[in-house]
Amino acid sequence: MLFLLGSTFVLLQGVSGTLRTPIKQTLGKFPTMLADWKALSSRESTEAVVKMLGVDDYIEYNYADSTGRAVNFYTAFYESVGTGGGYHSPKNCIPGGGWGIDAVTTVEIQPKGRVSVTVSEMIIRNRNEYQVVFYWYQNRGRIIYSEYWEKIYLVRDAILMKRRDGAFVRLIAPAPGGDIQQAEKTLQQFAGLAISELDNFLPGK
Repeated sequence: MLFLLGSTFVLLQGVSGTLRTPIKQTLGKFPTMLADWKALSSRESTEAVVKMLGVDDYIEYNYADSTGRAVNFYTAFYESVGTGGGYHSPKNCIPGGGWGIDAVTTVEIQPKGRVSVTVSEMIIRNRNEYQVVFYWYQNRGRIIYSEYWEKIYLVRDAILMKRRDGAFVRLIAPAPGGDIQQAEKTLQQFAGLAISELDNFLPGK
């Protein structure tokens, strides 16, 4: 895997002439109502963090439904990944502050109007408190669950399409009482809605 990452990095350095691809519409217009889900609050990163990440657009909303289920929704969009900013994998960012990763796997999502897609899943824990994390890369018409495949497609599309735009999407749901299955069901429902809605914002193929 390290060889693969090193090879894609070297290849990217040799790709020139890629274009910055703007978002269709700002993520600030992302719906605060998604089916039965309502955004109750939002969070803005500091200017220093935004500059460090090199992100061109982002949102972080806290949604809840009528039954009290909660989801933290974060999306970051880059016009040209790797030329001014890039993704930070949750595998590296989440550990800390008492949280650790108990398991990493994948899960199938069925978005409305799309074929099923695969996204990454992490179970994280802080003592007896559990949360479930779903994340993926929604880039140039694809849903990519793997950091490694994201880099392979990034090189391919930079060469063939002259594009390096992409988005990182992360969802987090609490698992009260350690009920991982219920948290997974919550995220599967919300992820299906989010993927379909993001198609209205992110550049496609």
